[in-house]
Amino acid sequence: MFYTTTIPYLFALWTIGFTILVGAAPLAVRASMATGLQSSEDPQGPILTTNEGGQVRLSAPPLMTIPLSPPPPPPPPPPSPPSSNTSRPLSFVLPKWVTAPYPHSLKVGDMEVFNTILQGITLAKKHSAMGNNNAGVYSVASFDPTFAQLFPPSIAAQNIDPSRLLVKVLKHIDDDMVAEVKALKAVSQFVASGLLKLPTARSNELGKMKRGIRDGKVRRDAVNYSSSDDDSFELKPVIVMLKMPGKPLTHTPEFISEKNPETKRQMMSDTLTMMCDRVGKLALEHRFVHRDNIIGNILVINEGSKVVDVNIIDWGGKYLSSIKDDVTWDDLMGWCHNRWAVYVWEASL
Repeated sequence: MFYTTTIPYLFALWTIGFTILVGAAPLAVRASMATGLQSSEDPQGPILTTNEGGQVRLSAPPLMTIPLSPPPPPPPPPPSPPSSNTSRPLSFVLPKWVTAPYPHSLKVGDMEVFNTILQGITLAKKHSAMGNNNAGVYSVASFDPTFAQLFPPSIAAQNIDPSRLLVKVLKHIDDDMVAEVKALKAVSQFVASGLLKLPTARSNELGKMKRGIRDGKVRRDAVNYSSSDDDSFELKPVIVMLKMPGKPLTHTPEFISEKNPETKRQMMSDTLTMMCDRVGKLALEHRFVHRDNIIGNILVINEGSKVVDVNIIDWGGKYLSSIKDDVTWDDLMGWCHNRWAVYVWEASL
């Protein structure tokens, strides 16, 4: 009797209470309670779960803290210490007043500069191996009056001796080489050009064998050669030029031994200023600009740590450019001091 009256009564009360509770809850909570999951649109709403006995438990949502004001921005990073390197990015863009590579200025008569066979000049030791388009630069041991007859009047008037000459042996003849001859003539450093009979690598080996026979170190019958071998020599294109006084700044004892970096930088700055001045004057006079002004191509004459004069070398046509007629001194100086700034030279050391 008790079970038949009391249990239905308690179950009815429980059903009424649960209905009231669900009806009073927000819509999102009711949806969550109906599915037993947290609402995806209200992630902070109450969560309906069941325990192992199947009883329903409604947990309260977590508390939310609403800031009274937005958080302050993070402090800016401390300023970087000033750098001792104030270098600007390297820029190798050609200026607008450059019209064309200098070899484009060649005329028919210019192309004949290697037609002469040079005689009466003897080479000495190799002076330099620099250059991608040559087989070495040589000092001159001697020359006779036959060769001296080829000198331009300005060179003949100097009564020069062999120590004042250099010979650049070329790998081949092209427009750049012809343009170099034309430029050397313009700047009064040209002496002669043409084809010179030089020993080949094989002739050098034959020379060693002949000396061995003469000295008794090699038996004559062990060597098979003809003394009239014409292929032991070959005609090579060469350019004979004045050897300009001075040394690259970085090769001078005064620069090498200087301990004060500011003094070395000042020597470099003075060299740069004189170089740009020389480049600018030659450009305005001859209507082409020398662009290969690496520090090794600028020979300095110095008195201690003071640079008093410079000479420019290496007039290869690949790094010469014709310029517009209306180019100004300021145009040339602005380009030269930016393109060949001290930091550019320093970066190459």
